[in-house]
Amino acid sequence: MPRNLRILHLSESFGWSGGAAQALALAGRLKALGHENLIACPRGGDLWGKAAAAGLEAAPFRPRRDYDLPCAYRLAHLLERWKPDIINAHHPKAHAMALMAKAIARRKPVLVVTRRVSHPLLNTFFARLKYKSPLVNGYITVAESIRRMFLAYGLPPEKVRTIYSGVDASRFTPAAPSEKIIKELALPPGVPVVGLVGNYSFDKGQHVLAEAAGRLFSEGARFVLLLAGRDTDSGAVKDLLARKGFPLERARLLGLRQDVPDLLSVMTVSLNCAVRGEALSGSIRESMAMEIPVIASDISGNGEIVRSDKTGILFPPGDDTALYVRLKYALANPDALRGMAGRGLALVREDFTVDVMARKTFLYYRELLV
Repeated sequence: MPRNLRILHLSESFGWSGGAAQALALAGRLKALGHENLIACPRGGDLWGKAAAAGLEAAPFRPRRDYDLPCAYRLAHLLERWKPDIINAHHPKAHAMALMAKAIARRKPVLVVTRRVSHPLLNTFFARLKYKSPLVNGYITVAESIRRMFLAYGLPPEKVRTIYSGVDASRFTPAAPSEKIIKELALPPGVPVVGLVGNYSFDKGQHVLAEAAGRLFSEGARFVLLLAGRDTDSGAVKDLLARKGFPLERARLLGLRQDVPDLLSVMTVSLNCAVRGEALSGSIRESMAMEIPVIASDISGNGEIVRSDKTGILFPPGDDTALYVRLKYALANPDALRGMAGRGLALVREDFTVDVMARKTFLYYRELLV
């Protein structure tokens, strides 16, 4: 087995996402260790641009559907030309395309598939073929709860490894509240800031937060609600808050931002309100790395990092009353939240950094190559 590996990372992600960020971070860390990395992703997309900025080689890859035969043939030709030791498929279409390409190509690299979401695995013929194929050498699940789902589906335990996604500890680190953000958002002195970083969708649960926030405001609680992520500045979000009785002058609806560490720095508490699909919240992981108190939906792997009343507070997914109760407690008990945040920071530094993720992933690659 060669000491320096050639790793082909596959992703169909055009827009920026947590999975794309993890793929880029992994490739960057492996490159720093002397390994060759090629990121195959949509030309002109966010991952393509960020790979170039990071000095990583990229190749065009954009499947139109799960089983895009022309795309699979192009990928098979790439396997023959570039000769990777490892293919790591980071998203669902990448998984399907890698299977087809490996079946077509003469070269048969080790195929690793990373599962980053908690959606149930389908039990159709094609889904079983996809997930149970012997062409997949190993699965990485980003939470132990997802690994249990794979084992219940019938995959052998030795074929599924939990490796937590990681936070860039050099970027997300405890810091004083950003004066730039305080000024930009006109945050009033002494008023708590309740924040949620995540693209606007039903799955991310902004509707759950709006219900709880409206109720708290109606009882006299005064705080600023900060929402950041794709479409959080949309008319739909403004209408949602208005329907729930939360005043727009108390909200900061920012849309997609690149300065997430600065935004987190001004938060009194950071929330995850996901109702489905979430594996382990990236924004909660980043908040904990900055020693910001967290309240999170107890969905899939969130409970593996937010250990209730120790490193943060959990609530049942979709339960706006439970969120209201916990948020009310958090705003009234800042000292208790700060203690949890300190323990959360220690946990993230031990188990949830990009460096830890990259090291464990490389060791898994090497194990599969033996």
